[in-house]
Amino acid sequence: MSLSYRHIQIAALVAPLVGFACSPSSPGDTTDSGTGGSSSGSSGSQGSDSDPGPTTSASASASASASATMGSASGDATSATATATATTGDGETAGSSGALTSGDATTGTGGASDSGDSTTGGDASTTGEASSTTGGGSSGDDTTGGVVPPNPLWDEPNLWYAVDKAIVYIEINPANGAVVKLVHNTLTSDTPLWHGQNGLTMLEGGALLGSRESAQGTQIYLVSDPPITENTPANAKFLGTILPDKGQMPPRIEALYTDCEGRVYLMDTGQDVSSAIGNRLLRFNGDYINGDLSYEVITDLQKASVGDIDDMSPGIVNGEINDKLGFAIDSTVLWQIDYTIGTGMNLANTSGTWGVHALGGPLFDDGKPRLYVLSQTAGLFEVNLANYTSSPLLIQGPNLMLQNGFNGWSGLAGPLTECTSLIPQ
Repeated sequence: MSLSYRHIQIAALVAPLVGFACSPSSPGDTTDSGTGGSSSGSSGSQGSDSDPGPTTSASASASASASATMGSASGDATSATATATATTGDGETAGSSGALTSGDATTGTGGASDSGDSTTGGDASTTGEASSTTGGGSSGDDTTGGVVPPNPLWDEPNLWYAVDKAIVYIEINPANGAVVKLVHNTLTSDTPLWHGQNGLTMLEGGALLGSRESAQGTQIYLVSDPPITENTPANAKFLGTILPDKGQMPPRIEALYTDCEGRVYLMDTGQDVSSAIGNRLLRFNGDYINGDLSYEVITDLQKASVGDIDDMSPGIVNGEINDKLGFAIDSTVLWQIDYTIGTGMNLANTSGTWGVHALGGPLFDDGKPRLYVLSQTAGLFEVNLANYTSSPLLIQGPNLMLQNGFNGWSGLAGPLTECTSLIPQ
């Protein structure tokens, strides 16, 4: 596995920082700027106290301001040395029912991660955290000594989901896996998207590929520049509707997944959305970005040992991202699934419902991967990789005031760290 931006930047910054460390006026002496911003919402009901408007945002922990959101993508040494130390204590913000909307600021998940003291995984003054808040691309001004500035969608830990006419970005703290902030924006499309279950996966570079399922079939759309700032609508390009096999009903895709080679997989739910009858794992074999939505059948899952899968994720094997032996979720049940043959193993019941995504170790200061799930009420939780128990609520998503459906009616997406595919061509 190749080095992440964070590890490369350490080497670029360490020499000047050694000199600054000896001076009492060094920029590295800045204090922790965590402000403990608040977020509204409920922890266990469909409703939420959050503003139902289209551009709400929430700060999730006491370490939020001290993370990279206020940094500059130029990565200059002054801002890079002033990153989060996450030692301010509990960043608690209660929702309407009194539940926390963030984890403990020093652990990130209130005990879910079995990775030891995650705040000691990397010295905050030398990791050079400097993520952009502009979304999509990298800064044109290179002041990092030749190191390409990071793309915050691909090089930093983050998660996404989309429901109806809303898209939600969740920034994750690389120091401890806690939630930094949640940003809710409007999702628009050049062709109206159906109201139904939403699949979502991140392509290399940070673009989001989405699916929208209904009894009519499945629409596919692309958000090429997902917004990470407030009041910035996400503009989706409609790519088309997946055509049925001859004489068959149109595929009803509930989940999308991207492997280490960038190939995109689709989970066809079959005859209905509540059983495994007709379930198939498909893979695009055409130029889907330009509207060729042809596919091949990888695995017939209706007789496989897994449930009626609602979302798919890369797996974690020996601490590394693995695209062959992955995670899947079926209405709270977390599965391990072999994407090549369809066999699986029931791991645990979780606090999630239809969304799951693993973030690789290179995205975090301590080098340890993390697994997250999304509930039907849009609550985010971390899953302990040692025993698959769920953390307390990390953050509550907005109440979208839907006439039908659920605030968390979506898969969960995020960056895929560099890895070697174990899935045959």
